[in-house]
Amino acid sequence: MATISPNGRFIAAAAFTADVKVWEIVYSKDGSVKGVSKVMQLKGHKSAVTWLCFAPNSEQIITASKDGSMRIWNINVRYHLEEDPKTLKVFPIPLCDSNGSALHYDRLCLSPDGKILAATHGSTLQWLSAETGKVLDTADKAHEGDITGIVWAPRTIPKGGELVTVLATAGVDKKVKLWMAPSVHPS
Repeated sequence: MATISPNGRFIAAAAFTADVKVWEIVYSKDGSVKGVSKVMQLKGHKSAVTWLCFAPNSEQIITASKDGSMRIWNINVRYHLEEDPKTLKVFPIPLCDSNGSALHYDRLCLSPDGKILAATHGSTLQWLSAETGKVLDTADKAHEGDITGIVWAPRTIPKGGELVTVLATAGVDKKVKLWMAPSVHPS
């Protein structure tokens, strides 16, 4: 899987290996693409990276792996001086099968404010704190069948005097569902 950073500067790709490659898109003054060059590699997972996403500020990448962990990487480094990206945090994936074995996430998507990570495995949808990795809420069987896509609304919307962040999911059941994000600090 591959994704482009929100600022359009980087492409990150995972090919079911334990590392992620990151390229920089070099633009001409007129906005056309002048070239693409590999600038860094994220190394640290012990098994295949199954999904990744950029933070809204394009300075971090979050990865999920079959090794049962998620990592938050700082890619705001001087790679032209061969400075390596740094792992900021490592969280265990808080999802297990009926035997207690750790599962991996199929999809990740970070909220526009960078505080909530939406993650899926099959038909399960979870919201996690991006700060602590703790589960904020879980929707088991969020769709009838696997979830095929997740995306946050680009901004929060007013609802009853407060602002709420909305997540959209799509599934093999040919439905799109909208979800209000849970509070990062439950009362």
